[in-house]
Amino acid sequence: MKKYELEIDGSEKLVDITPMVKEYIEEKRLKKGLVHITVPGKSSAVMIFINDELRLEREFFEKMNHLIPKYDGMRFTGWTTASVKSSMFSVNETLMVENGTLILDSVQSVYFVEFQGPGKRSFFINSMGNELMENEVAQVPEMLEEQFQIYQDKKEEEARIIEEMRREWRESHPELN
Repeated sequence: MKKYELEIDGSEKLVDITPMVKEYIEEKRLKKGLVHITVPGKSSAVMIFINDELRLEREFFEKMNHLIPKYDGMRFTGWTTASVKSSMFSVNETLMVENGTLILDSVQSVYFVEFQGPGKRSFFINSMGNELMENEVAQVPEMLEEQFQIYQDKKEEEARIIEEMRREWRESHPELN
């Protein structure tokens, strides 16, 4: 088991801990097995969420504070509000590892979520499974490669459609070109 510490610099924070999880897998040379993340604390959680949104943190907390507000008008709703929010998620996540690779979609990341910062927070990672041989290198499993390719194909198709729509619009509005 390994302990990680984070310095939370705001009252609410999303911290992408995926690099730390991948580093742990590399350190342990985990080939196939499970990685378990635990967040001890009353106001923190761990979750898997999208990673391709520039406004992710702001929008996430706006939505959470809409569902469970920190304030009712000018009145603070109480110290348990952060605990209620963290309990809506989980203090544990278990992820699969195959061929030394963390099984996540290309648009997913593992996030540490803090609802009542600032301050020092910690989480633990543990694993079980078998190790890579001494000269063996981690590889992306074929199933995950297929998933990545499907996502990439969708993005390319989306880009092609957008470009086609722009071209059609330019052709239908020559006076603006």
